[in-house]
Amino acid sequence: LGLRQLDLSDWIQIGDDYDHEMNRKADVLRDNYHTAVRVVPEIESESTEVLDTLVDHLCAQWPQWFVRSGDDVVNLHRDERFRVVPDANGQWTEHPMSIAGRLVQEDLALLVEREGRLVFGGGTVCFPNRWDLASKLGQSMAQVHAPVSRLNDQLESTIDDFFFRLIPDRPFWRLGWGVLDTDELYQPLDGTAPAAPPIPDVGDPTTPDRLFLRVERETLRRFARTNCILFTIRTYIRPLRHLAQRPDDAARLADALVNLPNDVADYKKITELSESARHWLSSVATDRSTI
Repeated sequence: LGLRQLDLSDWIQIGDDYDHEMNRKADVLRDNYHTAVRVVPEIESESTEVLDTLVDHLCAQWPQWFVRSGDDVVNLHRDERFRVVPDANGQWTEHPMSIAGRLVQEDLALLVEREGRLVFGGGTVCFPNRWDLASKLGQSMAQVHAPVSRLNDQLESTIDDFFFRLIPDRPFWRLGWGVLDTDELYQPLDGTAPAAPPIPDVGDPTTPDRLFLRVERETLRRFARTNCILFTIRTYIRPLRHLAQRPDDAARLADALVNLPNDVADYKKITELSESARHWLSSVATDRSTI
């Protein structure tokens, strides 16, 4: 699984691109709210625990940016204010998971206990890597990973054991990766994503500026009161040219693409562009004249 223990102080990452990505999130939540925010019924308890914990964390780690003010959290950096408690009738003006998503660059997805098993409870996912939040609601992890049969065959019991043993305040993190034909963060499969540009031909000199390495930093944390598990997904995208002066890294990525099983490549949506990416990466690894 590639999991490593996480220092809770590093749970959330705020980068120099915070404003850019939060502006993009605001656009997605305005234009495609029902794609980006989807949850199973009766998930308010879990969502509220996540929101409360997230707000406390932000106020403690970035007090110059985030403060509580009465029933609100204030983002001083962006001059934004969000109510983080329900009203007197117990109603929320906006779903707690949606509010949480408006505070951080990370996407947020929940696993919740239902009828004695963990299922995908949804969340706020503004930057999906070519998958659909709605289609996963209520599914077990085996069902979520069903498109890649070898993943379930090889790792299903390992994944289930990990979640069973995960305890509060002992979170973990891992990295995932892919190669895409766009640096657009919003990539759902429901038809609302911007159209993808054409894939460069093998040997096209524009390849390193038209194909992008997408790395996702995922954290997994269980919460004590409701026993839910939160995934945070922080996405980083760089053009392949970012590797032009890093031939060893280019070689490793080329090898990873060569050795990727076909069904996994299909799952990562990189089958069609893989040859163009490999050709350029291999040239960097063997010939510094491409720099």
